[in-house]
Amino acid sequence: MNRETPSSEQRRHYLNKGFLIADATIAILIALYFVWMDFKPEIILLLHYSPHNRATLLRLIRSHGLADMALLTIIIALMNAIPGLSNSVICIFAGLCYGPFLGLLVNWVGNILGNCMVAALIRKLHFSKQFRRRPLLNELMSFKYPSIGLTLGYMIPIIPSVLVNYAVVQMKISRVQFILMVIVGMLPTSFLYAFGGDAIFKGDLKRIIAAVVAILLILILFTLIHHRQDAKAVE
Repeated sequence: MNRETPSSEQRRHYLNKGFLIADATIAILIALYFVWMDFKPEIILLLHYSPHNRATLLRLIRSHGLADMALLTIIIALMNAIPGLSNSVICIFAGLCYGPFLGLLVNWVGNILGNCMVAALIRKLHFSKQFRRRPLLNELMSFKYPSIGLTLGYMIPIIPSVLVNYAVVQMKISRVQFILMVIVGMLPTSFLYAFGGDAIFKGDLKRIIAAVVAILLILILFTLIHHRQDAKAVE
């Protein structure tokens, strides 16, 4: 009797995605607990905010040092790495705590680390046929200039980072090019969240609207470039 020979994909040993996500979730909860303990007085003041305590709140909330910055960076990185989980609230909180520039640093480093973790694990994880056939994944992999398409993919918050990182691995993008794409791609939204968090704290409605509009413009740019590419392909 002939026995079927298992394919290389069937023989390959994959990491358990459920365990990885569970471990990352536990690490996030532990880090959030320490952030809560460190920021508890400020969070209580924020929940009962009034213009009279603004100066006190600003002094307290921006007196936190490197340890809290490191915790927020770790949380942002891990939340970035978990599919379907948004780290936007934490990124905005970082901007609120540290202002637009230090907040940018926390967000940027966290998002870069998160994408690097996912890209490093892609080959060790099993992805279903349904995932590999997602239209958005095909769109990311069909750009005439992959570096532009993938960089824009990192820029747009609504595109899951796992899709972009999967495309990077499948297209065999070099390590140096990947790092450059992540650095450039994560910069705009990392800044906009930090900028928006600082604007929310200061009650600057114009800056909040500007941050939202900027994110929408990035999404529109991605759509226009892709449609233009499709039109050229038809011609």
